[in-house]
Order: sequence, then structure tokens, then C-alpha cells
Amino acid sequence: MPRRYLNLTPLPDALAAMRRAFPPLDHTETVPLRLAVGRVTAEPLYAEYSVPQADIATFDGYAVRSADTLGAQDQRPLPLANCARINTGEILPPSFDAVVMVEDTWDEDGVPRIRKSAAPWQHVRHAGEDIRAGELVLPKGHQVRPFDTGALATYGITRVKVRSVRVGIIPTGSDLVPLGVVPAPGQTVETNTLMAEAYLTRMGATCRRYGIVPDDPDLIQRALEEAVAENDLVILSAGSSAGSRDYSADVVGALGEIIFHGIAVRPGKPVLLARVDGKPVLGMPGYPVAAQTVLREVAGDLLCWWGLSPVQGEELDVRLSRKLASDLGFDEFIPVSVGRVDGTCWATPHPRGGGIQMAVVRANGYLHVPAGREGIEAGEEVRVRLTVPQERIARTLICTGVRYPALNELGNCLSDAGYLLHCCNASTMGAVLALRAKTCHAASVCIPKTETAWNDLVLRYLPEVDLLRVQVARTELGIASSDALDTGALESLRFVNRPKVLRRGSSWMHGWKSRGSMPTGSPATSMRSGRPGPSQRRSATGLRMQASARPLWRGRRGSGSPRLGMRRATS
Repeated sequence: MPRRYLNLTPLPDALAAMRRAFPPLDHTETVPLRLAVGRVTAEPLYAEYSVPQADIATFDGYAVRSADTLGAQDQRPLPLANCARINTGEILPPSFDAVVMVEDTWDEDGVPRIRKSAAPWQHVRHAGEDIRAGELVLPKGHQVRPFDTGALATYGITRVKVRSVRVGIIPTGSDLVPLGVVPAPGQTVETNTLMAEAYLTRMGATCRRYGIVPDDPDLIQRALEEAVAENDLVILSAGSSAGSRDYSADVVGALGEIIFHGIAVRPGKPVLLARVDGKPVLGMPGYPVAAQTVLREVAGDLLCWWGLSPVQGEELDVRLSRKLASDLGFDEFIPVSVGRVDGTCWATPHPRGGGIQMAVVRANGYLHVPAGREGIEAGEEVRVRLTVPQERIARTLICTGVRYPALNELGNCLSDAGYLLHCCNASTMGAVLALRAKTCHAASVCIPKTETAWNDLVLRYLPEVDLLRVQVARTELGIASSDALDTGALESLRFVNRPKVLRRGSSWMHGWKSRGSMPTGSPATSMRSGRPGPSQRRSATGLRMQASARPLWRGRRGSGSPRLGMRRATS
């Protein structure tokens, strides 16, 4: 079968086509009250009886007739000759219309006395005060919350009729391994179905995760046929693009009708929607962030159309801290960190990419750039959808610059004090300029330990800014190489990583020249730490930072405030 590359459909058109193809379902099921949390009611729920069912006392004390207490004063206390002892929640005896709290009485010769008259119906709950029999408790289309269950049980409702949407999620890929298995090189832990189940369950769906299916069209077809028979919606994870081992489009096309293959959205472009036996089959990308976009913007939209509850997220108008480019014709969703600096809320973008999950983890919201925009200018007002409660924004500290391990420890210390540290990537120059523009609370910089580095790299760009310099940690930086080096080779080295400011400032290496040779370090395993991997052995030279920076404080977490190296910055 010739492989047809996906055609891009605008996001609004794709969602409209999806709704036309799959009208709302009328599937329902009745579940016990204990299983109703998170589900969406399929019919209104009414109280089976009144609560309370009779007039009851709200305090321990004495049931009295209010008319008998008239005239009671401090100077002329009255005995309660006609009263009845009563406890909280007990039914008020006939002929009584008030309750006097026991702490407002005292006994004298075995007779309770009062110094204050009682008002009619004082400390009494009337029958039906909370709810009357037949009164509406929850409307149709309400997502049941944890505290709703207590009220429903109180009003005699033990079973709830809810909307039923069953979602089957099939992971595909020969490179996938189950959760809990350490992946070998070239393998990936299967996580998309776990993420999809968690997200769609919050909307009120009932999800089933199937086992990993290798990249084999026959196996994928059998798994798909089984899932379609058992569910209202089937999601195929991975295999929806146009690679040589992406079989989703071929398999789904052979079983049914493809509605669209590819939408103009980033990340998440290679999404597939088809109709198989009258049911929707959604193929989502394997990259986790792209899969998240498809779950939120496509699968979530379909479930809302079918009557389930959207995952709520507050929207906030903010200003963009830096210029953001975007391709015209694509709806783009970008993770951002939002913080309030000098009374203004600023959003700082995180790196984009379908596989950069930490960008989403580190963010507290996301920005939607519409298809009609080629980008957004720095300082422009935009609307961000938050992924955390809005009250957290006031406690969020934005640190722009180079992200190093010591900042993780600083973030842990700040979290103990109730603050949230969000680190956003930028060069040293970008961090300094962000601090000058007041779009962040702090700038993290890593500079050589020389006499002029602080002035040359920071203060010269902030001549009028009152800075507080906090030295968080010191670390050693060296050269990792697969071959032995001598000092004469320093001038010709071509580094494959690390910020330009560190490559440019070579004065920190001059101390090695008197030693006559350079250490080679341990065998290369990863570019992440500055050690070239096997495929880079020919140009195997990189700057490597010591694995763990030495923070400038000591003691266990919780033993007191960290003692940071701190001083007022001066030129």
C-alpha cells in the first residue's frame, strides 16, 4: 500500500468535523454512591425525604416555651418550672418552641434557672430546613465531587445514574517497555496510556489500558478490533505519523473511514481520527508533550461534546517576557511559567518540543498562539490557561538563566518556606536583560571565578539597578576527552557543548599549563554532563561540570535557614 503523508487540517475545522461525525452519546450506567465521585450525572437527583424530618435541637440544654421565659433578667432570674432536658439532634417535644443552652442555666434546689429570656425557635432546626423531600440535590450534567457524596447519602440517595463513556487506550511500538522496567538504549518506557487514563478519568470517563502492541500491522489490527468492540472511543498511542513503522493510518484505513490525518497544531501535528464500526478511533503521537496536546485539545473536546466535564483551568491575562516566534497557519501551545513581578504578571516560555516533558512539569500554565499569528512581541498582553490554582502565582518566584543542580536544592529550601521556584532557561546575557526588564525575580548566572567576570558579564549591563548578589554554590569545570590531552592542545580544542560565556572565558584553564597534561576522566557516556558519547568519539572534547555542585550552606533540610553567600552587588 503506498504511504500517504498526512494532510494538515486547521484545528477548528478538525474539531467541527469530529463533532459532526460523532454526535453525543446517550449511554448511562448506575453506580454505587461510593463510586460516583468524578462521574457526571445523567439525570437530576432529588432528596428522598426532608432533612431534618422534624424540629430538632441544635444544642444540649432545655426545651422550653419561649413565652414562659419572658421577664428573665440578671437581677431577677426565673426558674424553668416547665421544661424538658434535651440533647443536640433530638426532636423538640410538642408544645415547646425554643431551647436554652445548658451553659446559660444553673441549678438551684434541683430546678434550672435562667437570667435571659428565650426567643421563639431559638436553637431549633425546623423540619426541612436543609432540604425538603423531592427538592433538587444535583442537576443533570454535574460532576460529582467528594463532598457531594455526604449530602447525597444524607438525603437517601445510595445509587447514582451517570453518563457512561468507555475509552480504550492501546500503546503501540516495538521500542516500548512497561512501567517499572529500566529501558535499554533505544527503548522507551510506555507512559502515554498512563497519562491518558489519568486525564480522561478526571473528565468522568471509564478508561481501560491495553498491553503494548509491537509494530506489526496484524497485531495492531487485532488489538484495535477488540478495543472497538469494548469501548465508545479508542485511542492509539504512537504510529500515527508517516514513518516506515507507523502503521496506524494503514490499519485504521483498512477497517474504516479516515476523517482527517494531521492537524495544523504544534506539538501534536500527526493526529489521526477515523470511524470504525461507527466509533471514533483517535491516533495520537508517541511524543509525550504532543500526546498531551491531543488529549487536551482533541480527545477532551470530544468528551465534552459527549457531555462529560472539562478539566477546569483558570485563565489569566499576563504579559509575555520575551519575543516568541510561531509559524503562521499553526495553532501552537507553549508551556510557560507565570509569576508576579512588581505587580505585573509575566509569562516566560519554556523550551518547545514534543518530547520535552520537563518543560511541562516545570511550567504552571500554557499559552495558545492562534494560527493567524506569526508570533508575539515581548511585553504584549496574552491570555494564559493555568495548570495550577491561581493563588499559587503570588508565591511563584521566576528565576531566569542557566539551570544548574544547586538551584534544585535552593528550590527545595524555598518550598519548605511556601514558595515555588520556577527556573526558565536563558543565556547569561538573556538572564541579565530579563532582570533589567523586571520580568523575573532573579537571574541565575554561572561565571568564571576571575576578578573582572562579575563586572564584565553582569554589572556593565545593569548600571542603575540595585542588585543583591547571592552566591548559591561553587562548582569545578573541566575538560572531558576520550584521548589524553596536553596543554599545547588547548588553543585548538573545539568544544561540543556548554554556554559561550564559559567557552570564551579560558582564563580558568590557565592553571593547568604548568602541569604539562590534562586529565581524561571516565569513559564517555552522555553529552548531558559534557562527556561525549560513543558516536562523538572523534570530536570527543567537552566542558564537564562536576556532577554535584558544592552549596554554600551545610546541614540537613529543616535544620534551619540555609546560609547563603550573599552581598550587595557593587561595581
